[in-house]
Amino acid sequence: MALSPVQISRIRRSWSALAQDPTELASALVIRMFKENPEYISLFKRLKGLSIDELQSNSQFKAHASKVGGALGATIDHLDKPEKLEELLTDIGIKHRKYGLSPKHFEVIRNVLIAIIAEAIGDTDPELLDLWKSSLTGVMSIIVAGCCP
Repeated sequence: MALSPVQISRIRRSWSALAQDPTELASALVIRMFKENPEYISLFKRLKGLSIDELQSNSQFKAHASKVGGALGATIDHLDKPEKLEELLTDIGIKHRKYGLSPKHFEVIRNVLIAIIAEAIGDTDPELLDLWKSSLTGVMSIIVAGCCP
């Protein structure tokens, strides 16, 4: 997943605008994922039985959203350090092995994140959206390799 310095700069600039609060973005990502795939909430033992409305005030949910936001930010921070990025993403995958996730789960996360980014970018910059799509595909492929060998 080699990106040029210009591509990295474009992603970072758009990330800064998109994720002024990475935890809030991650919260929106997970809530949207649960709304579109309600069966996914059962993957989170501590969240089972909670409604979407209850999630936003749940401390376990907030803690997970904070971790997801941090991981997204760390990914952006390491785009110019391919070895560190691969190590980070592989570790994320390994940590998710015990939850029985499949490549499909990560594809859904990627698609939801792309939808959020597309809504933020709008029709103004299709090249940037394509860059995000290809980059997130690369990111998820490394995570999947760590999670689902």
